[in-house]
Amino acid sequence: MPPNAETNAAPRDATPRDATPRRAGRPRLEENGGDAGQVRERLLDAATELAIEQGFDASGLREIAARAAVSPGMIAYYFGDRQGLYEAMFKRAFDGVGERVRQLMSDPKRSGGDRLDEIVRIHVESIAADPWLPQLIAREVLAPAGSPARLHFAESVGGGPLMLMIRWLEEEQERGVLRSDFDPRMMAMTLASLSVFPFMMLPIVGEEIGLEIDESFPARLIAHNQKFLAHGLRARTEKI
Repeated sequence: MPPNAETNAAPRDATPRDATPRRAGRPRLEENGGDAGQVRERLLDAATELAIEQGFDASGLREIAARAAVSPGMIAYYFGDRQGLYEAMFKRAFDGVGERVRQLMSDPKRSGGDRLDEIVRIHVESIAADPWLPQLIAREVLAPAGSPARLHFAESVGGGPLMLMIRWLEEEQERGVLRSDFDPRMMAMTLASLSVFPFMMLPIVGEEIGLEIDESFPARLIAHNQKFLAHGLRARTEKI
């Protein structure tokens, strides 16, 4: 044995002083580039981008993690599995507009006309904030018949903001604020379509008709829809 070998050798049970216990199954955030909120949002952004580009079913979890610049284990940590990630994408998009509609519907100080204008504003601003949403709906919800995405969309939208709006339209008809010769369910579909359809179609036909989605487009669409609905839905006794 070389001289002083025992003296210089590290004890077999020694551990680095800076080592800290790590809970099993929990990835280190510093290894994945940010705090919990940032990592989760990056994963949702990456999954959304890939879903628009090639469809969510064609996007692998490793591909999503690579796009977000995090380890694949972070998907399991934050969302559980592939379905959990998919549901979180839709939940993030629809929770905001649903909450704004609920607040508007529960505010007794609003008049019928003010609410109608504000509903138009909420819908257009929400789509403008998430311009990928119409594309994702067309690809993942409208195309595959009987897909889990359709069921989730029906529960999130049909059982939430859309039903709230239908009930409010019925109440406004009873009060004489809105015309009673319209089916409130059809009115709700019209309101939603006027806000969503332009964002779905203009990327395809906008150049041909000379209309594009620029910074001023949401405000112009809001003003157009409000004027159109004021003449079409409000009761004849209402001031326009």
